[in-house]
Amino acid sequence: MKPKLRRFEEIAAKYGGNVSRIADAFDVSRLTVYRWCEADGRFQAAIEEHRGRLLDRCLETAAIIANGIPRKDENGEVIGWNERPDSWMLKFLISTLGRKEGFGEAVDITTKGESIRPEPIKIEVIDRREQVEL
Repeated sequence: MKPKLRRFEEIAAKYGGNVSRIADAFDVSRLTVYRWCEADGRFQAAIEEHRGRLLDRCLETAAIIANGIPRKDENGEVIGWNERPDSWMLKFLISTLGRKEGFGEAVDITTKGESIRPEPIKIEVIDRREQVEL
C-alpha cells in the first residue's frame, strides 16, 4: 500500500534518499518505490531532496578533511594540527567543485567539449628488397 507523502518524506529523510532502505522501511521492493515515484513526482522529489542533503553533509566532511583540524593557542593562532590537511581531498574538491571557474584535471579550450575524430593516418609500405645488394 502506497504511504502518505508526509510519511514517505520522513523515511526518505531518515535514510538519505537511499531507495533500498526506503523500500525496506515500507516492506516493499525497490521496484515498488520506483513505481510510487513514477506515479507521483513528489515522491521522486523527496528522494532527490534528501540525496542532495546527504551530498551536502558529505561535502562538509570532505572540506574538513581537505582543510585539516588545526591546533590553536589561546590567541587563536595555529600552532600545529590535530588532523593535518589532506592535499588529495583538497585537490579533488577544487577540481570537481571548481570546474565552472576553470579548475579541473582537463580543460578543453579548443573543441568546446565536442568530440573530434582525427584524420586517419596513412602509412605507405615500400618494398625495397630488390634494391639491396648482396
